[in-house]
Amino acid sequence: MNKTILKRLLQYLRPYLGRLIFAFICMIAVGGLSAVAAYLIKPALDDIFISKNKQMLIILPIAIMATYFFKGLFTYLQGYQTHYISEKILFNIRNQLFGHLLYLPTKFFDKFHSGELMSRILNDTQQVQNSIANVIPNTIREFFTILGLLSVLYINNWKLAIVATIVFPIAVYPVVIFGKKMKKLGKKRQISIAELTTIIQETLINIRLVKAFATEKQEAKAFEEKSDEFLNIKLDTIKIDEATSPLMEFIGSLGIAALIWIGGFLVFKGEITVGGFFSFITALFMMYKPFKVLAKANNEINTSIASIERIFEIIDKDTEEKKSGKKEFKGIQKELKFHNIYFKYPETQDYALKDINLDVKAKSIVAFVGESGGGKSTLLELIPRYYDPDAGEILIDGVNIKEFDLKSLRKKIAIVSQRVMLFNRTVKENIAYGKDNLNEENIIEAAKAAYAHDFIIKLKNGYDTNLQEQGVILSGGEKQRIAIARAIVKNPDILILDEATSALDSESEHIVQKALSNLMKDRTVFMAAHRIATAMSADIIVVIKKGSIVDFGKHEELIERCSYYKKLCDIQFSGDI
Repeated sequence: MNKTILKRLLQYLRPYLGRLIFAFICMIAVGGLSAVAAYLIKPALDDIFISKNKQMLIILPIAIMATYFFKGLFTYLQGYQTHYISEKILFNIRNQLFGHLLYLPTKFFDKFHSGELMSRILNDTQQVQNSIANVIPNTIREFFTILGLLSVLYINNWKLAIVATIVFPIAVYPVVIFGKKMKKLGKKRQISIAELTTIIQETLINIRLVKAFATEKQEAKAFEEKSDEFLNIKLDTIKIDEATSPLMEFIGSLGIAALIWIGGFLVFKGEITVGGFFSFITALFMMYKPFKVLAKANNEINTSIASIERIFEIIDKDTEEKKSGKKEFKGIQKELKFHNIYFKYPETQDYALKDINLDVKAKSIVAFVGESGGGKSTLLELIPRYYDPDAGEILIDGVNIKEFDLKSLRKKIAIVSQRVMLFNRTVKENIAYGKDNLNEENIIEAAKAAYAHDFIIKLKNGYDTNLQEQGVILSGGEKQRIAIARAIVKNPDILILDEATSALDSESEHIVQKALSNLMKDRTVFMAAHRIATAMSADIIVVIKKGSIVDFGKHEELIERCSYYKKLCDIQFSGDI
């Protein structure tokens, strides 16, 4: 195992050092008692069956029972301690991984699919837990068992023991070769699981789309193909895993055959007693299981290394906190300024935003209009620092927003977008999201301001109704009003409306616009407007085309001097899609 990975894993073990030492003592005891069990064969045969010692007939059965009782007791104690430690470590790693994910920048989630991340949180951590709970402890325990049994071999006859010591390392050699292959297969296996998880998640989330296009067969085929890849990897793993033991058995049988041949001569010569020889052979056979465990452990540990590397790959990513400033953001007093902004998404060549310069006064409403893909939403995503510009800066009252504490900045910003995000929680919990200990009176007040109260009280359990996944029980307009109520409760200084009404019908849009009017009062508002009619009431309309600001001003001014804006108006107002 990589020394760096091992060192990092030991950091998780440190809080449980006392339990680990106790488990370690139990492992040594199990190994020692296994050796005692093998050694007792010698006096059993020599003293009872050959010498017919009646006293030993009483003592030895008691000794054998006591040996196996304490061996079982120490095995249980070791097993419980190691499982306790592994479950605690799994708990800590999984929590650390998920907590770390939440603080990673938005561009990270553009690259990694949620299904892939779910696989790392659930499957990879489980693989690591299995190694800590079973593989590593069993390996250590069986290692001490082998040492104990080796001592029995040398006590009985050193000449036979030397032969055995030479044979067994030869039997172990194929395990090393297999281990390298298992590590590669382990990585492929975890990647394949992640891909399967992604397909399942995407298909279930988009199940209505699948049904609408009658593509069940295609989706089932796509899943089957990925599942077939996983099956082939799994079968390759099984081939190696299952070949390990028979190969070791065969090589070991050659050694045992040689030992029986040599041992027979030594018994004939009187250099070893019959009991001593059978004690030797028993110890030798008892060593088979520990060596088998070690062989499989090597394969499983190599598989786990791939999972550990995938976990640490995420944990080692820089979080947004490293880019957070120190100043507390208390709101806009005078203005927000976009100064020479350039931005492009990772792994793209063209700039999504180019040379953006704009001054926005506090408490004013700014509407951004333009064709889809022109950069409206991208520009708005720079304000809460979902992304940072590649060049230029955003200034609030002369201070670069990078100097503000990220948490305090986002606490003062509310976003209502075209795609409403709702949790599988109650209406009350969704409205009060991010606000601890908010009383019901405030929630109802916000819902009324968002024109949501009337439909909420008609739900089965009112404000305690669970909205299910993504608010599936609500209409589009109702979801938007829940989102608006949530924004009202947040009481932001800056409000971002990202085409909040573009997906609604006329009646729903009318109600949502009324709710938005309540939300927009006395705030600095940035609005990406799909419809020109929505933008006309803004203090400033900013016209964006292909990532650049074409013009800005009032509706009447832009109609007169901006041909692109006039074209947009003509298209929309004429109904020419």
